[in-house]
Amino acid sequence: MAHSPRSLILALAAVIAASTGASLPLKRPAELATLPPIIFVSRRPLGADARAGIPGLGPRQRAAARGGKLLLRRPDGTIRPFIDADRFFDVSDPCVSYDGRAVAFAAMARPDSAWRIWVADADGRNARAVTRTDRTLDLSALGRQARWFRRYDDLDPCWMPDGRLCFSSTRYPLVAQAGGLGSNLFVILPDGSDLLRITAERDGGEEPTIDPATGRIVYARWWGSRHRASNIDPSGITLDTTLALKAERLIVWHALTINPDGEGIRLAGGNPRVRTELMAYQPQLLSDGTLVGVTADTLSLEPHPGRVWLAVYPGGLAPQVAFPQAPAQMCAPSPLPDGRLLVAYDARGRGDFGLAVVNPNGSGVTMLTDFRGSLELDPVALVARPLPPPLMAADLRGLRRSLPPRDPATLDREAEMVRFARAFSRDSIPLSYQYDPTSGRVARSITGEPVVAEWSKARYDSTWVKTRRLHYEDWLAVLFFNHLFAGADAF
Repeated sequence: MAHSPRSLILALAAVIAASTGASLPLKRPAELATLPPIIFVSRRPLGADARAGIPGLGPRQRAAARGGKLLLRRPDGTIRPFIDADRFFDVSDPCVSYDGRAVAFAAMARPDSAWRIWVADADGRNARAVTRTDRTLDLSALGRQARWFRRYDDLDPCWMPDGRLCFSSTRYPLVAQAGGLGSNLFVILPDGSDLLRITAERDGGEEPTIDPATGRIVYARWWGSRHRASNIDPSGITLDTTLALKAERLIVWHALTINPDGEGIRLAGGNPRVRTELMAYQPQLLSDGTLVGVTADTLSLEPHPGRVWLAVYPGGLAPQVAFPQAPAQMCAPSPLPDGRLLVAYDARGRGDFGLAVVNPNGSGVTMLTDFRGSLELDPVALVARPLPPPLMAADLRGLRRSLPPRDPATLDREAEMVRFARAFSRDSIPLSYQYDPTSGRVARSITGEPVVAEWSKARYDSTWVKTRRLHYEDWLAVLFFNHLFAGADAF
């Protein structure tokens, strides 16, 4: 049977696509012609079973790696490598600087190496490491457990308005309550200097982004506790489920915002009336205050998330708008200049994600590209963005503790120091007094008190108090709030 030249060309294209793992070009509606360049990652799946999870999504999958490439989609729909595919074994989480001139991303140089933060120019050249395997920390005090912390991963970079980078890392040696390494947020200059830890999360702080209206850091916090409310245990709290009050136990990733120094923590959005509607992993705050995040069958994302989809909270604090409908999946939301969202989209719910655009209300889903045999994730527009107001803090010094407390006695001492510091935070010592030039004696106020000319600086300043409070109160907030909610549910 004879074949036309056109049919032979199409057949050859299909063979090439199957051999390279690429899909044939998708039909492009007219509105796609206005899209800016898009940087994204194409990564190998973690396993044939969908329960293996999605690379980079959740505490067990965040550092999982099977190989991947950093790619660029041009406005005409063609795709090319953004960085030489042989440069890194795996890549994730690209983020474009506010001026559009640089791209930060996480990468693994080799299959046996850890994740580190990198920065490249907007044309993909001049890739340089921001973080390195250079932590100097004596882990000998941890005994045999020290082996758990020898490797640490740096992930989820995002640009801050002042030019620094914020990222999530497991370099602070901590085991989460559900097992595995806990994560916290750090900030650093693009040249790798001035590394600071700004959170003291008990379980996890990940996926930082920036609120475009305020410049505050938005991130996903792993919220939960092994402790349960009890009317049998004299303390009112127990780890024994047989002694615990019967109540819903919620472990969820909700979205918080903080200042660049870690202060001013508050809820970024969600529906506080329904605790399951607080979920917002991979959070993004839009310019109107709307919170967009990822929710899942398993709110803790542990050991695997199950099906994932988007949760939108219009205006921030509002009932959840969820899409797409099952079995489809969606994750990795990123805002476009025209108000739409770039997302990773799996139309059939089989774990094969491609790139798509969607309106914030879930309508108008349009596919961009989908390679066969790989997952297209973490899309971001390669464009300049309006600069939010930079929030600087004069006392930005980071959290000074390099190892977490290991026993209740240490935590009790931390609590006592916080109370002591707050009680004397305004106290200081007079260094000199004013003198009456006529009498030569110390000048007196109208109430008869000596007039101080110079005070010594208070030892217990705001930074000192803040450091102690974050080491103690933020850790125990998980316990107290879980106890409160569980007790309320039980009664």
